[in-house]
Amino acid sequence: MKKLIMSLMAVSIMSLASLGVFAQGKNLKEQVTLKETTWVNSTSIEPGSYLVRYDAKTGEITILDGKTVVATAKATVRTNDKSFANDALLTITTPMGRKLTGIRLGGQREEIMITDMSVE
Repeated sequence: MKKLIMSLMAVSIMSLASLGVFAQGKNLKEQVTLKETTWVNSTSIEPGSYLVRYDAKTGEITILDGKTVVATAKATVRTNDKSFANDALLTITTPMGRKLTGIRLGGQREEIMITDMSVE
């Protein structure tokens, strides 16, 4: 009986671990609204609504204004224990202004974190 319980626990843990890997392997998209000028790497993005797409295969986010690509950046997906209540833009303040560092996806456990913070 003890062996059966240990086996079930091991399978459960492996299943939960694979969920995190699965979440990182999927494409994501979210509509975001910038309230002020925000930088993504060396690209300045004006206030407005944009579609953000994360491509799991390339590990990049693309920020689109309609069908026009406004900016791209290398990124990763981090899966948290709990879902976020709302979308949130994660930024830092630099001498240039606000710089986007990540996006939390409301209603989901994932957040997209920009890994390439270079300024060209």
